[in-house]
Order: sequence, then structure tokens, then C-alpha cells
Amino acid sequence: MPSLRQAGFSELACQFAKFIQRLDKSGDDLIAITAALLSDANTQGHVCLNLTQAAANFSLDALDLPERDTDWVQRLQQSHVVGQAGDYAPLILTDTGLVYLYRYWLDEQHVATAIRQRCQSIDVVNPKQLQDDFANWNSDIEGVDWQKVAVLMALTRQFSVISGGPGTGKTTIVLRLLQLLFNQDSSLRIPLAAPTGKAAARLQQAVTDSDNQSLEAKTLHRLLGITANNDNGRYNSQHPLPLDVLIVDEASMIDISLMAKLMQALPDKARLILLGDSQQLASVESGAVLANLCSQDVQFSKEFTHTLNELMDISLESVSGKPSILTDSVVTLKHSYRFDQHSDIGRLASAIQSGDQQQVYTALSFPQLATELPLWQQQLDSVSIQTQVFKGYQPYFDAITSSVDTLECLKLFEQYRVLCALKQGPQSVASVNELIERTLQRQGWRTNHYFYHGRPIMVIQNDYRQRLFNGDTGLILNDEAGQLRACFLFENTIRWVDLTRLPAHETAFAISIHKSQGSEFDTASILLPEESSRILNRELLYTAITRVRKSLNIIATENILKHTIFNYYQRESGLREQLEKGY
Repeated sequence: MPSLRQAGFSELACQFAKFIQRLDKSGDDLIAITAALLSDANTQGHVCLNLTQAAANFSLDALDLPERDTDWVQRLQQSHVVGQAGDYAPLILTDTGLVYLYRYWLDEQHVATAIRQRCQSIDVVNPKQLQDDFANWNSDIEGVDWQKVAVLMALTRQFSVISGGPGTGKTTIVLRLLQLLFNQDSSLRIPLAAPTGKAAARLQQAVTDSDNQSLEAKTLHRLLGITANNDNGRYNSQHPLPLDVLIVDEASMIDISLMAKLMQALPDKARLILLGDSQQLASVESGAVLANLCSQDVQFSKEFTHTLNELMDISLESVSGKPSILTDSVVTLKHSYRFDQHSDIGRLASAIQSGDQQQVYTALSFPQLATELPLWQQQLDSVSIQTQVFKGYQPYFDAITSSVDTLECLKLFEQYRVLCALKQGPQSVASVNELIERTLQRQGWRTNHYFYHGRPIMVIQNDYRQRLFNGDTGLILNDEAGQLRACFLFENTIRWVDLTRLPAHETAFAISIHKSQGSEFDTASILLPEESSRILNRELLYTAITRVRKSLNIIATENILKHTIFNYYQRESGLREQLEKGY
């Protein structure tokens, strides 16, 4: 077998290939090479290895691979460690040339089967009440009000997906849905959930502000009872969740395995409503479930469009020909309440979504509105980065050195952030945090200590006892007694935490774009590395840009910016194919 390390495979992939080679009795090196390719594909977020795309996705110069996919498939089929769909084997090979780890293949089957079973209509309990509710819903949207379409869909389908970018009103839809669902049946059990603690906390704050005091938003792990000692969770098909409707926000961050556990834990008659932005970065783990579900054009049946027209006088074209399994189950929100047609950020986000490089350059070079920060800066030297970053953080730095009250410090820090594509290396989270702390030390800050007055931190591990969750941001400040403690702002209330009780955390002047999901800042600097990286893609840049409300600054060379916009990263998955199978 050729040296996999020399071919650029990770240590994990090399070890997995050796393991498969020991199990395999065929003596064909291709089996182990395929295992290495699959391991690296899973590490990159793919659910499976697509044999037809393998040569394009990996550097294979040092490997002896078949010239034709059919030859590759035939050789894999001769090994007893490679099974077909339905077999119990380490690797599963489908008829379409997709290779899975058995557990990911099983997860995808569970998700596809559960969605197929739930893609059906639900009768409205009180049609007159529903008609009154929509009649009392005032709207000044010209054309189709997609919020109303989404709400009607979620009320009349057992499975529904609502996708939309920042500012399209997903939180408003949750609140409206809760109101209309309870108007139909006040006894409904409706928990709220999100993949991360921070997203769950934001959802909780939204429902609390709307006087839904009895509702609790939880992380999916907490909802399912998943712990470090029980990865399968407390709830499953034999012990389903006690609920009637489940609303899940930030669904783009749900990986295939977590989605499989969720679907198996739902009661047969329960409704599932997923909300998120399908254009955002997918989960850290394997899979891109929301993107898969939103990958084709939205379709509506004649029955749904007729009901829509009767209730709200909204006209939509119904599907002609054979409908999809997801017909009437997916809505994409199109109106942004945050970014109007003159918004530089809105124009930029739209251009990045479509991969239109010229429009991106136009939006960056000729902003329609005045901004505090230059939209595009191509100098990546430490002096230029430091100048830009300190300009953004200056109000916060002044507040710390002037002993401004705690609440004001917390609010000032949340106005600006540095978002980096990489966690380590040049132009990364680590290097920017080090640069800032080194400069602050020269200005008299005690940044040589692990804890110091003014140090921002981000929690990286959920701690339910302290009610601190992955992604929560706070400050290390002197309290009224002059003691260093951590403080966090929740619902305009300051909460102090002793340093000894802090869960795992890290300095947060700069954070990764992945960690920024679910957050919003008035201004931000987005830093891309000088060297090309496979993680640079338009989804990453779109996610970073749409964290910003008012003005932003992209720090990147033209070549890297061009590469990032051009690179469209689509995770390999057979979910969409499985959904339509047999339909």
C-alpha cells in the first residue's frame, strides 16, 4: 500500500485505514485507501465519500486509483468489510457510488425514513379561529408575505422547514406560531430547542419578552438527555419525548447523528418545525441537514395554494407534474427587515450568496452608505491589523481605563468583534488575541496574568449548574469590592461568577466565524488568512458578514477574497436522494 502520510492523509485516516486493512482479507490496497479517503471526508464534514467526486476533492497523485468508477465499485464489492444498504459491515456502499461508515449510513436512513413518514398534512382543529388570527395579522409587505406562508405551512404540516437569512423574521415567526398554536389548542406541549446553549438562551429571551413565561428553551442535548456518560440520550423510539410540537431554531448547526437521535425520540404524532439559515455554515460534525432539505426549489400543492388564497388572499403557483416529498413542507423567507435595498451589508451578502465576484467588489469598493470602517482592507501586516482592531475596540478600551460602570463596559464590548476564519496560525483567533494583549500590556494592562481587569472571555463548555453555555461572552472585571470576577449580561441583568466556578473558556477579543453563529454586532472586522485554506468558502464569508448590523471591515488580499467567493463547499450526503426514494 502506498504511504498514506506522504499522500497528505491525517493520522486518524492512516490509523483507520490500517484497521480496515487488518479486517479485510482480500489483499486489495484499494480497500484501505478508500477507508482513508472516507475518514478524511468525514473529518471535513461529509457524511459519505462520493467516488465520482473523490479525485476532485482530494490530492491523489501518490495513490493508485482505478480510472473508472465502475472498476472501483467492483473491487470494493469483493471485500467482506464493504456491505450493501441493509448489511451490517464497517463500510456501506450504495448503488449510486456513495461509501459510508456504517453508523452514518444508519443515521441517514433514520432521518430520511422519519421525514418521509412525517411529510403529511394536519387538519386544523378550529378553522374559524385560524381565519380570525390571519385576518388580525396586519402586514405592510408588498407582494407575498412569506412569514404568513411559513406560519400556515407549520400549522398544517407535521414536518416543516423555514429557512431565511438574518433579519427575515424567524424569531417573529416562532412567536406568531406559538400564539396561533395555543389558539388552536391551549393544552399543547410545545418545548423550544436549539443546537447550542447560546442559541437556546436567545430563543428563551425572545419568548420571555413576549410573555410566554411558561415555555423553556433547551439545547437539543439537554432536551434528549444526552450527557458525557450517555451519548444515546434518555429519550428514543422506546421512550419518546413528552411533547406535541417541537420548534427547533438554528437548525443549520444540527449534524446528521444528532438529527437521527432527535427524529427517533419524537412521538409518532408530534410535529417538528425547523428554523434556520440554510446558507450559513453547517454543523461542525458531519452533515448539512438543513442545506439538504432546502437544496431544491420550494414547491406547493394546489390544496395548499388554495387554502393560502382563501385565508390571506396570497397567490402562489402550485407545482406542475410529480410533487416532491417536501412539497408544502419548506418555505424560504425572502424579505429582510434588517437590510433594505440600499444596505451595503445586504448587497454584499446577496452577492456572496450568488458567487458574483464583480458585485462583491462593487459593493466593497463603492458603498452606497457612509460607514465608519473601510469595507475592504488588503494589508494583512500586524501594524495594519492592530490599527483597525484598536479603532473598533477603542470605546471599550477607554471605558475599562476610565473605570466606567460594569453594564456600560459589557454593552460597549458587544458592539464590535474581530471574526477570524482560522483558530490557529497567522491571521487567526490566537494570533489576533495575542497581538491585542501584547499591545495592551505596553499600555499598562496586566495581560501577562491569566485573569486581568478587562479580559473578555467566551465560554466553550456548557455548565448547566452555572447557567453558562458554549458561546456565552462575558468580561473579567473588578467587582464593587475590588475583586476580579467574571460578569455576564443576561436580559439586561448583570450576573457575577467567581473565577473558580468558571467553566472552560478562552480569550474573546477575536473569535472564530464558526463561534460567531447566532451572534450580532454593530460593527466587525472579518479577517481572512493570507494563505489559501480549504475552509475558506462563500458560506463562511456569508456567515461572518451577516453577523453585522451596521458596518464591517473585511481584511483580506484580493486573491484570497476571490478564492473564498469562488469556493462553494457542498457536503456530500445521500439524504435528499433517500427522501425521494420510493416516493
